[in-house]
Amino acid sequence: MSHAWKTQKNVVFALYIRELKARFSHFRLGYIWAIAEPLAMVALLSIIRMALGKKDIAGISYPLFFATGIIPYYFFQTSVTQLLSVIESNMPLMNYRIVKPIDPVIAKIILEFLIYMGTGVLIVGGLVFLGFGFTWNNTLGLILVMACLISFTLGIGLITSVIGAFLHESKKIVPIIIRPFFFISGIFFPATMIPTIYRDKLLWNPLLHVSELTRRCIFEEFTVSHGNIMYLFFCSITSLGLGLCVYRVSRLKLSTSGNIR
Repeated sequence: MSHAWKTQKNVVFALYIRELKARFSHFRLGYIWAIAEPLAMVALLSIIRMALGKKDIAGISYPLFFATGIIPYYFFQTSVTQLLSVIESNMPLMNYRIVKPIDPVIAKIILEFLIYMGTGVLIVGGLVFLGFGFTWNNTLGLILVMACLISFTLGIGLITSVIGAFLHESKKIVPIIIRPFFFISGIFFPATMIPTIYRDKLLWNPLLHVSELTRRCIFEEFTVSHGNIMYLFFCSITSLGLGLCVYRVSRLKLSTSGNIR
């Protein structure tokens, strides 16, 4: 068992390096470009908020508020959409018995998480340097929220990677399905600002809980939150379990390149 685990770990690491080079090797400033999209979005939303004459949102400076909502969401969105083609693009490697279809999925999730968490540290650190201060709240809580986010994303990603391998139309359909979540995942506003009649429905969205809990764990000033860690944990475990079931049912077909059209 330990030998099999070590082998898979080495395979995932090799695929991680391969994905890293594929992601950034074509652009001389690729690593800088990785933070450009979330940084531009934070800047745009902050300018709009400044034009409205508001100094903070729920006790938090608006650039910090937007940054801590955008980064987790972009990690989820980018991972799920890119995983639509990850198995298909790594299909030649499936001829090696030690490489399993799940390996490039795990490698991609690790890469995207490190990219976006690194981006988050740079953006938040830069904002603090510019004078947008805050009081740190709960490190262990933040680690737990991020673990739930990774598990939830991995589960959904496994499902989309399988769907993407067998249904090419999904590469257009899935991004359309995911896009509305940008507006209902707590990036622009805290759950307390949502009218009660709509709030109860929107709180079915696990990503809204991620935004709420992330801010609660980072900012001591963010005292009013509707995030529920137990609900997020349940969604994460359910997503991961369902994703593993879908993968297990399809893994033999995924390992045979002739079955992918």
